[in-house]
Amino acid sequence: MSRVARGAALVRWLVRYGHRHPYPVLAAAAVVVVAGVVFGTHLAFDTDVMSLVPRHDPVIDEFRRTFERFGSMDTLIVAVRVPSEEELETSLRLVDLLTEELQQSPHLQHVRGQLQDPVRLAEAVLRHAVLFLDEEGLAAFGKQLQRDALFHRAADIRSALEAPHGMLAKELATRDPLGFLPLLLRRVSSTPSSLKIDFSSGYYLAEDHSLALVLAKPVRPPQDIGFDEELFADVTARVERAKALLAEEEELDTAQLPEVLLGGGYRIALEDARLIRSDIITNATMSVVGVMLLFFLAYRRLATAHVAFFPLATGLALTFVFAFFALGRVSSATSGFAALLVGLGIDFTIVMYGRYLEGRLAGLDIGQALDVMATFSGPAVLLGAVTTVGTFFTFFVTRFPGLRELGLLTGTGIVLLAVSAFLLLPALVTLFDRGRAPVPHSAWLDLRGVLGFAERHRRAVLVVWGAVTLASFALAPGLRLDDDVRNLRSPANAGVRIQEEVAQAFGFSFNSMIIRVRGADERELFERARAVTEGLDPLVAKGVLSSYESVVNLVPPLEAQERALEWLRDHADLSEPAAVRATLTAALEANGLVPEAFSAGLDALESTLRPAGPLTLDAWKGTPVEELLERSIRVEASGCETIVTVFPPPGMWRRTAPPELVRLVATVPGAALTGTNVVSERLRQVVWTDAALAGGVGLVVVFLMLLWEFASVGSALFCLIPVASGVAWTVGAMVLLDFPLNLLNIFVLTMVIGVGVDYGIHVLHRLREGGSREGLAETARMVVLAALTTIVGFGSLVTTHYPGLQSIGWMTSSGVLFACLAAIVVLPLLWGSGKKP
Repeated sequence: MSRVARGAALVRWLVRYGHRHPYPVLAAAAVVVVAGVVFGTHLAFDTDVMSLVPRHDPVIDEFRRTFERFGSMDTLIVAVRVPSEEELETSLRLVDLLTEELQQSPHLQHVRGQLQDPVRLAEAVLRHAVLFLDEEGLAAFGKQLQRDALFHRAADIRSALEAPHGMLAKELATRDPLGFLPLLLRRVSSTPSSLKIDFSSGYYLAEDHSLALVLAKPVRPPQDIGFDEELFADVTARVERAKALLAEEEELDTAQLPEVLLGGGYRIALEDARLIRSDIITNATMSVVGVMLLFFLAYRRLATAHVAFFPLATGLALTFVFAFFALGRVSSATSGFAALLVGLGIDFTIVMYGRYLEGRLAGLDIGQALDVMATFSGPAVLLGAVTTVGTFFTFFVTRFPGLRELGLLTGTGIVLLAVSAFLLLPALVTLFDRGRAPVPHSAWLDLRGVLGFAERHRRAVLVVWGAVTLASFALAPGLRLDDDVRNLRSPANAGVRIQEEVAQAFGFSFNSMIIRVRGADERELFERARAVTEGLDPLVAKGVLSSYESVVNLVPPLEAQERALEWLRDHADLSEPAAVRATLTAALEANGLVPEAFSAGLDALESTLRPAGPLTLDAWKGTPVEELLERSIRVEASGCETIVTVFPPPGMWRRTAPPELVRLVATVPGAALTGTNVVSERLRQVVWTDAALAGGVGLVVVFLMLLWEFASVGSALFCLIPVASGVAWTVGAMVLLDFPLNLLNIFVLTMVIGVGVDYGIHVLHRLREGGSREGLAETARMVVLAALTTIVGFGSLVTTHYPGLQSIGWMTSSGVLFACLAAIVVLPLLWGSGKKP
């Protein structure tokens, strides 16, 4: 038995089974549809955009690890917008009320709306102030301790107290008679954190006073979408209660109160889950409605709707059941699989029903027409399904989990849809067409005129086709790649917008790079971090980098501290606490100030001028800086970690890291560089390699399947002509429209191989049968209708909320359209010109 005969025999068996046992087949289909609804509604949603990129890659794993350990995905951000300076006090009062409310939530822990007392910060750091001074600073400090300088300092204090400063600023002045705080607070404010805070306010208040924050850590991770829904329902209710209390206090309408925004990783995850759920429903519904409309336009009979709908519904239901047991979840990359299957799966029904109707109109009964359909169209449909499945399964060779899952669901779904069509179509026509005369299809999509025009202008059409194809290949090198994974995020995600607003208000840059430094203990950690910062200084001076931030600013080098302690010992008389206190007391009195008001600062002179020893991180505990340290240092039994945040100049190093920085990090043991530009550079390498591999493997698999079916190299290459045209013309159009590739749509070219080759298969099967132009026109009509339904299925993705899937919709629709045109116009001309395979 030949390969074609074996394929026809398999299809005939399925078709005859559906024809002979229509009731059991339809009953089983009904059960499957119910199961699909049940299991499909229980699919979880993976909202982590990092789940779309390769796993077990050292560069990407470093980014993921650093982000997880030092990022803010586990934080719920409650932001209060400050309308104006006049309403700052009202906004901060709302922060207090929100903090009190949220602290009572069973879903939250560690709720913080205020910094720890900044006065306590001053008291803590002043005990170690001298240890921050370098040699130049120590020399200047020696002059400051002279009698005349102390009297001048007292005059400065009086001027500061008489100026219109806030009470906190005046309180700090009384605790800092030697004037250390400006230096120390500058060091504190330059420590690494995503928050640039006005410390003098005592709140998480942006330096520009645009936003004030309440930070909370929920009790469960953001990936638990059910928990996220409960969390936001509870938090929203508590926000409303806090606003109601403030409105009562201030005698205002709640509409006049500052706006409260909810952001952070939990909001992003919840919004993504809602968008994915919405996209699945919307895309699938649009696809089904669209293909049903096309089916009606083609046959102009509502009675044929069941022929298209039930095989489609059954195949989709089977795929949802498979998705539940195989993956248990969908992501932003796989959320469009149902729409893709609608567009691809309906092709089987269209081609077979068209051939069945052709037999019925020729006078055959239902059984005979089904046999003709199975014999002549069945093998082509089967081969088309297998080649499409093969190309989607080639996604398994990629390192992108999202694409592998999309290939698994779509490829498996195509198999299930094809089986559903082979079984259900015969069952449906057996029951519903019994005793009814066949009704010819409408004149819509009558392509005899198009084929006749092409035949009459054969040479011109082939020349235009060749010229456009060559021009498209010539344009291909101009195709660009957008490798920023953040661009795969939905711009409709409110959580992302709020995060960006908070980041901008608090001075955090998404373009920064991070150097993660690891040490066996705190001392080794700081030695390595300082080695990094010392190497960064020349890069900043040369303009390679704009600036950097490091926690090492909080603890001076041990040798520098020892030098300061030695200086104090060598200048014991000059720095004698009792003598300095006496001189300052006299200076304050001479300037009309009451020394008793400065007792806290005067009492601290003993510890400031006679520090107990070198400064360690423990000195910052119980101060506002402790929050920053918690975000910047991780201490475990296996060692310590910290980060150095590096900022590039505006507009620079967006796609790659500076080579000088890469070399610097490589010289420091325990240091690793990461950032979105570092990941983007790695993804460029991976995605081009994987896309070429997937496309190459897909092309080889399809070619081998065609060769197995036709036993002819020429026939196999003949079927690939529409594929070459579709890919080339799509690439050319993208270059002309400046439409970039991204980490998802770059694999569309592989999809076009699997879809476009089907059209070549159907046309070649008809050409090999011989016959009139009317027969060819009928096949062309079915191919165009199949292409239109595929375009509707893939095209529905342009309405999704995710840019990556939107671009897949545009690209695939273009590729299918171009491949279809080549199949129905170019292939018959090449066949007729004697270039028969």
